Amino acid sequence: MFFQRLLSNAAPEAAAAVAEYTVDELARAGQTTVRNVRAYQDRGLLSPPERRGRVGIYSGEHLARLRLISQLLERGYSIASIRELFDAWAQGRDLAQVLGLDQAIRGPGEPEQPGRLEFAELQAIFGGDLDDAVLERAQAMGLLQFAGDHLSVPSPRLFAAGVELYRAGIPLPALFDELESIRRHVEQISTGIVQMIVGHLVNPLLQRSLPHADQLEGLSAQLLQLRPLVEQVVEAELARGLPVAANRELSERVHHLLQGFLQRS
Repeated sequence: MFFQRLLSNAAPEAAAAVAEYTVDELARAGQTTVRNVRAYQDRGLLSPPERRGRVGIYSGEHLARLRLISQLLERGYSIASIRELFDAWAQGRDLAQVLGLDQAIRGPGEPEQPGRLEFAELQAIFGGDLDDAVLERAQAMGLLQFAGDHLSVPSPRLFAAGVELYRAGIPLPALFDELESIRRHVEQISTGIVQMIVGHLVNPLLQRSLPHADQLEGLSAQLLQLRPLVEQVVEAELARGLPVAANRELSERVHHLLQGFLQRS
């Protein structure tokens, strides 16, 4: 999002201006050479000009793009990376992936691989509790996916935890309800953490000007270092909160039991 903002803000004035240029005029206005203009066009960084007879006419949008290319080259980006960046921007793809920030956001290691489950296995686990409503809700929550003659499990770890909690005696509807609640809270926490990092680390780097390529690499490395620290904080707070909540809930339950016993006595 932040890099999309930089790209889209790179040339509102030039794009809006009613201006026309021959290739020589465009090169002069962009402080480059005709050879570079043609090279950028050949490599897909600049769109072809409008043909009027034998003359190619360029617009203010061409000039804006040309100036942006020059800025990116000055900041250490290669022609190939600029092309990939422009393609992603035009197609609405995730620019974080193009810039190499997605790995820093996801963290080290490979993402969890989906598991495979036969329908008979699912029936053996949940028995009579498995009905159409359960399957539809599991699909809607992304816990199961039909994949031809079998089921795909996007997160085997989450599924395995749910199975153990079910076997411990917690009904499936209660597990679904709690997972939905957990997801809402986790997304809220995640949003707060990301906004904090973007506000204090990303924005100061990117709001002033287009970053140098080495600055972007430094930001990616910094995000990689921060992710395990954030996970550590969340894990520590969960470890603190669970016994507090357990003691509170159990204490209240025991208190009611004792109170009932004393009243009967």
